Amino acid sequence: MPQMLLEKPFYFLRHGLTDWNKEKRYQGQRDIPLNDEGIQQAYQAQALLKNEDITAIYTSTLSRAKKTAEIINEIHKVSLLESLALQECHYGSLEGQLKTDPEVDANWRKGVTPKDAENYLSFSNRVLNVVNDILNNNGVPLIVAHRAVFWPIAEAANITHDIDLGNACPLLIHPPTSGKDSWSTEFIGA
Repeated sequence: MPQMLLEKPFYFLRHGLTDWNKEKRYQGQRDIPLNDEGIQQAYQAQALLKNEDITAIYTSTLSRAKKTAEIINEIHKVSLLESLALQECHYGSLEGQLKTDPEVDANWRKGVTPKDAENYLSFSNRVLNVVNDILNNNGVPLIVAHRAVFWPIAEAANITHDIDLGNACPLLIHPPTSGKDSWSTEFIGA
């Protein structure tokens, strides 16, 4: 049974594009910066989020997420808080390698841990603990993090459809309404 999320709305944003995203490499906790396209994507997300009532921004400490968050915050000018717990999973020996096997991520989520990598249960607990800490504050936060960070959130929120979380595509996540189990999601600007 996955850990539960506090039932409060929040925004989630995956960082902008990096060269390793483009090359389809496992980044994990390697600190790969945004490329020029990723910076432009962050500015596009900034424009989409400019009228949203974001009360604080929480970001991974990795530069690709932090720079994306800083660009968003040029407009919002709210507290920008960094968290190691929002970092991407540690992919061990896969970091830097090309993604050649499409089943690796699915198998990792089922408990098959790559060599020297963080196991999924530990990763999931890390993510959900920090997200609940964030949601325990007042207001509607924006979390800027990584693709895999979204997976335990989606599981805990009982989001049953597989969302294609593109780079820098802002998502608003609402808690379930009465009588429903699933949270709802809405891409901002879609």
